[in-house]
Amino acid sequence: MVKIVSLMKRKEGMSIEAFRTWAFEEHAAIGKQFPKIRHYRMSVVQPEHADGPYDAVSELYFDTLDDFKAALESEFGAQAGADIKAHCAPDRFRLVTDEVVVVS
Repeated sequence: MVKIVSLMKRKEGMSIEAFRTWAFEEHAAIGKQFPKIRHYRMSVVQPEHADGPYDAVSELYFDTLDDFKAALESEFGAQAGADIKAHCAPDRFRLVTDEVVVVS
């Protein structure tokens, strides 16, 4: 399974409360429409811990790297990219990994 982990920071001037609403409701609504997505998780820091370098972790799971690439190239991938640019600082960090479950 291919797992994409993205670390995101909200744009300057955006409150953590507004960012949480955007991440959990608006952005998640786009991401869950990616073709061939297997799992999607979004984690956002609690307001009292919003002083770190990142505010959210997004986890996308696909069967193959090709499935992930196709999702990015889809209309929903384009929407998600534009949505991230509108709400997140430009220094988002992404890891494309192979996930192996060690304990379940």
